[in-house]
Amino acid sequence: MRFSRSLQFLLSFSTLAAGFVVPREDTFDPDNPEASNPKTPPKRLNRSTRPENPFKKAGLKTAPDSCTDLAQPGGVNAFSGGELKWDKDYQCDPDTQQARFLEAAWDAHALAKFSNKEPDGHNAKDIAMWKTAAEFETKKTFDIILSCKDTKNWCQIKVDGQALGGYAWTYDGWFGYKYYYITMCEPFFRSDDLEYKITQIEEELAKGETEKASTAEWQRNTGQMFLHEMMHLNSTGQPHIEDVYVDPDASGKKAYGPALVHKLARRKLNQGGGASRASINGESYAWLTNSRYFYELTGYFLIRKGYKQSDESLSAEQVTEEQTGFTLDLGRITETTSNEEITNRFNGILAGLSNKPTSSGPSKGKAMSIAMVATVNSHAGGATVNSEWHFFTTSVGKAVGSCGETDGQQLIPTGGSNVHISGKPDSENPPWPAGIYNLNIEGKDCEYKCDGTNPGRLFCGDKQIPCTEDSMKSKPEGKLKCGSRTSLHAVVYCDF
Repeated sequence: MRFSRSLQFLLSFSTLAAGFVVPREDTFDPDNPEASNPKTPPKRLNRSTRPENPFKKAGLKTAPDSCTDLAQPGGVNAFSGGELKWDKDYQCDPDTQQARFLEAAWDAHALAKFSNKEPDGHNAKDIAMWKTAAEFETKKTFDIILSCKDTKNWCQIKVDGQALGGYAWTYDGWFGYKYYYITMCEPFFRSDDLEYKITQIEEELAKGETEKASTAEWQRNTGQMFLHEMMHLNSTGQPHIEDVYVDPDASGKKAYGPALVHKLARRKLNQGGGASRASINGESYAWLTNSRYFYELTGYFLIRKGYKQSDESLSAEQVTEEQTGFTLDLGRITETTSNEEITNRFNGILAGLSNKPTSSGPSKGKAMSIAMVATVNSHAGGATVNSEWHFFTTSVGKAVGSCGETDGQQLIPTGGSNVHISGKPDSENPPWPAGIYNLNIEGKDCEYKCDGTNPGRLFCGDKQIPCTEDSMKSKPEGKLKCGSRTSLHAVVYCDF
């Protein structure tokens, strides 16, 4: 039927909206989709009336103590099921972060509810999870726990300039309860909500301009980001929605952002592409429903920048722009899941975001920098400071930026390496990074060892690399501020 053919085209671009609402099929040209755009930009948009945000109106409960013991919740049915709840120590600023979370949840609901208007029973199978995603507040088998506390201390991590927007995991608890945790990072809180995007588009259209109405990347919003995380919930249906690689051999880059979502959908079925894998990719659904929503609202076909050029010709800068603020899912966690396995999952996801080719070991002209990163965590009754060792690769002689900016990458220690610094270290004159840290540097397994009295040494295979005290280690000006809560102080570097 008519909609089936147009849906196939929508999915292949993953950046279109509902063809069944705006009848364009008879004149729609897949090779020139912009030709179906309105000839004259509308002065006003026909916004649908939305009820008052129930999450803001009623507020969210806070998960009780028994819910924070993931291995054994004490036999207490603390989870009523299907609710959003704050983590006990969620550390969200009430005026900004809490409000942004609640608005994003309501926007995600609006996007899911819109895509649930699918009238075709045949095609409904392709987006069956929208029904449960849109009605998650009525379910009684799971809860979603929200937090601004960077539990894993990953929010500062950047991959080739791409900033982490948030991370999530599902804990399989006792008696069938599902505890779904979402931690959002600064890029999420700096992003615009759905209504603000609509207002910006409307103001531009009133001036006769259409760039915001037709550019997919620009329309990314907090509701879409939140919905991406919602898609990973098993309660949204089966099969489980993942963050999949573009290539079916689970190597290379993951399908984040409209360009790589497009590339995944365009792959031939016999090459591990098309609907067979796009239909289990959370980012594909997030972009599809967001773009359908805006297409219905404005009538403008949404395109990604340079969509007519080959996906393979995209520059690293273009891919980075699309993926900044990415969110990631750590999958299913139980009481037997080790910290090492969680870290390995995280490293695997980061590898799928990097634009840099892999190699067999540390490259000459590169170096490893070790810095103490201190973060102030405010909470009821005061504040605490969490200090950790962070490891980066950089070019020789090039310092890491105040927020971890580097022309290399951040390294995540594995194998039980403890990066937490006990006590109250001096942020203006940090200690030596005592301990043994297992690191994978450009595909090579390495160990950094330090006894706490000197800069230590780096061991990569049979190669030993002496490390040197950073010239700013003992100087107060070596403490670099990243926002109002975080500081970075370089301590040691090791030239490869």
